[in-house]
Amino acid sequence: MKKQKWIIPGIIILICFFFYPAFSFADPLKSTMDAYVVVIDKEGKEKLKKTDTAAPGETIEYVLTYQNISKKGLSALSVNGPIPSNTGFVQGSNYTKTPHEFRVSIDHGKTWDNEPVRRKRKNKQGKEELIIIPASKYTNIQWKAKVNIDPGEKQTYKYRVKIY
Repeated sequence: MKKQKWIIPGIIILICFFFYPAFSFADPLKSTMDAYVVVIDKEGKEKLKKTDTAAPGETIEYVLTYQNISKKGLSALSVNGPIPSNTGFVQGSNYTKTPHEFRVSIDHGKTWDNEPVRRKRKNKQGKEELIIIPASKYTNIQWKAKVNIDPGEKQTYKYRVKIY
């Protein structure tokens, strides 16, 4: 009797296993995010070494790649890059060839601002003043592409963080 309880779940698992490849290709956008540690070679040139781990003091470059694998154009992408805890965004390291608007968040994506991020704070004398939030306080970054992504086209976005 116990064996019969597993017949239906077993069939469902087999169906999912055999049809998974068909379902996985249904998404028109293929995306990857790779991490590279930035190292300096003997000639003093920067090199990128693919990594899964890093240590305090090291700089990591993230490379986000998006490819339209459909036969239709897709609307302009909104690409979000997380800034992991115990790291800080390296100001000016954001890069893409895709025409875009670049914005940052200091509250995990609840609000977005252009750089530099400014906030009003009260100083020691109780007067309100405008301060610039340092890049090390960013929690997320975002590119809003200004162009669509054509069939077969790839768009690449890069940024760096420093590990504390």
